[in-house]
Amino acid sequence: MEQTILSSSFANPESVQIETGSFGKLVEQVRTLATCAGQIVTPSPDIWVFRSDSPISYVRSYSSMMNIAVAVSGQKTVRIGNHIKVNDPKNYLLMHGSTHYQASVNASPDAPYIALKLQLSPGILGPTLLELADLGGLRDGALEPPPPVFVGPVEDTFAEPLCRLLTCLDHPLERRMLVPLYLREIAFRLLRSDAASLLRASITREHTRVLRAIRFIEENADAGITVQAMAESVAMSGSHFAHRFREITGVSPIQYLKRIRLEKARLLLLEGDLSVSVAAEETGYASTSHFSRDFRRQFGLSPTGYVQSFKEHVAVAS
Repeated sequence: MEQTILSSSFANPESVQIETGSFGKLVEQVRTLATCAGQIVTPSPDIWVFRSDSPISYVRSYSSMMNIAVAVSGQKTVRIGNHIKVNDPKNYLLMHGSTHYQASVNASPDAPYIALKLQLSPGILGPTLLELADLGGLRDGALEPPPPVFVGPVEDTFAEPLCRLLTCLDHPLERRMLVPLYLREIAFRLLRSDAASLLRASITREHTRVLRAIRFIEENADAGITVQAMAESVAMSGSHFAHRFREITGVSPIQYLKRIRLEKARLLLLEGDLSVSVAAEETGYASTSHFSRDFRRQFGLSPTGYVQSFKEHVAVAS
């Protein structure tokens, strides 16, 4: 069985931990990514790593989507109202979307807090839940509403898709094809665990309509679809649909459509070696200048600058 030993740069010599199996592999992968303090982004916007080499007092923050933290070193405490949970190695922390919370970190240079962070968008979680329900695979829900934060053990069946997820990030074609599948597998594992009640509580009957609308948007993002067309696809009025969509997802239908188009364009630019104008046209933009403005607003760089920055990052990493 494979073993990962936390080195002295990540743990005190007197308390070296030996991790084995899938979690040991995950520890090694996350440590490799955690090259500096702060938030370390990956080629996928739904996946990142956070590292702190010093303690952090309680700070206020906000989680817009269902958020997962898998700690491999150190300790983080999350407080939501009267609910307090600790995220430490071999446990994951799951937090409800649209949630304000406070967090503190227990860390030092010898034992930093390092965690893999994921977010499960409604577009990943919703269809997985709906399909699992259709197949009769959902666990019975709790009688009382679940707390907004949950901590559970990182078992091999959960660690394995996390390892595969990180492995494919450096391969453009695999990343494009497999990241959504692995995120969906992770959602499936959570829905089959004790965390299911928290995930299910985030989905109501109107959620399912909005989730079906999300599916419609993603399937027709390249076309000139309107908010009215989105609403009609799920038998809702335009105004009510727009209100519920923003309430559930945190963005307007048009903003979500724009996000889907820009993410597709980002992948096309990184993997397809396309010009900016072609990427704009391929993702439903009639104006290249409009596309470039939206791209800069979303990703902080122009399309050309983003591609150049990514290539430089890959060159340094290799």
